[in-house]
Amino acid sequence: MKKSIFIVFIFSILLFFSCATEETCIQTKYVKLTLGFYHVNHNDTTLINTTTSLSIDSITVQGMIQDSLTRQYRLIDSILYNNQKKISTINLPLNNFSPQSIFKFKFNTILDTLTIYHSNLNDYLSLECGCIVTHSIDTISMTNHYIDSVKIKIHDVNTINAENIRLYK
Repeated sequence: MKKSIFIVFIFSILLFFSCATEETCIQTKYVKLTLGFYHVNHNDTTLINTTTSLSIDSITVQGMIQDSLTRQYRLIDSILYNNQKKISTINLPLNNFSPQSIFKFKFNTILDTLTIYHSNLNDYLSLECGCIVTHSIDTISMTNHYIDSVKIKIHDVNTINAENIRLYK
């Protein structure tokens, strides 16, 4: 009797410590693209460009998708940033099921569209946590109403909190 209770006790302890908690998996599965806003100042006397971080007065960001039949773009219901004030970086989710992610930006009253072309990659974490989808940025296209230019700083978008893209005004 004592031997069976001891075996059940040991088995319970091993089972308790061998299972990963769901919280650990949730924390490591969040993949986001980090985008920073910058301004380049050109000094005509010294011919030197200096880059400074830009704080946006008001920004609204919403995801878009392209209809495969009509090839028309339509807004996705969720607004990622709604009239956010004084912001210099944003985090955007990339589309896990398509090789492009499209975002509509509204800077005060000026509209711009940013299209990010990327590869989607399954990254195995563990047996308990499964896989996450990471991305590798290929190219970016945009309209130039407010945004002047764009630079890909880090092509790999994963769970590491690093700036991937710089938008310049």
